[in-house]
Amino acid sequence: MTRCVVELAGPAGAGKTTLASALVSEGGQARVGVDSSRIDLAIGAFSLGPVLAGARVSTSGRGWTKGELRSLVYLMAWHRELASRSSGTYLLDHGPAFRLAVLAAWGPPMTRTPVFRKWWTRTAQAWGQLLDGVVWLDAPDAVLLERIDSRHRMHRIQNADTETAQAFLARYRAAYDAILVLFREAGTPVLSIDTSTGTPENLAARVRSSFLQEVGGG
Repeated sequence: MTRCVVELAGPAGAGKTTLASALVSEGGQARVGVDSSRIDLAIGAFSLGPVLAGARVSTSGRGWTKGELRSLVYLMAWHRELASRSSGTYLLDHGPAFRLAVLAAWGPPMTRTPVFRKWWTRTAQAWGQLLDGVVWLDAPDAVLLERIDSRHRMHRIQNADTETAQAFLARYRAAYDAILVLFREAGTPVLSIDTSTGTPENLAARVRSSFLQEVGGG
């Protein structure tokens, strides 16, 4: 069995984690996420030094949050780890597209500097070459907002007014669009699914039969 890496991507409430769980519960060898060694994490953090320093000296404003710094390191460490794997099916539900989109849409002013944008584009292109496919999950805004409001886990637009919530989703989608363009240019196939049209089990069956088999994930 060869290596197959597929990201489940989409705005908040699209059902990424739910679909990942359904795909794994169907059996097979697919696993959600990837573990990184301390060495990969250390190498990832070290490689970011010039980028972070260059972005910092060319702008002002708030610095990086711990979550954002973790995302930066994960983007480097996960790529290194997965590139070294020769077999296995890996499903990423908070993977590179998600983390690059969040950084682009809500990161500090440093994310808009030329040095960081160059790194961001280069990183997206590298992931586009590594990924075997992306499943883009979405649904009408009303469906997404109902799901978000009913979550036990807090979200920044939970119970927000409609205008604010829809603006958030639009910004999210725009950030994702920029990444998916780079992924497609690198040859990564993208399957789009409206998650309001079926149960998680039906959607998982569709992904497995019409997509995972084609890209090598069984």
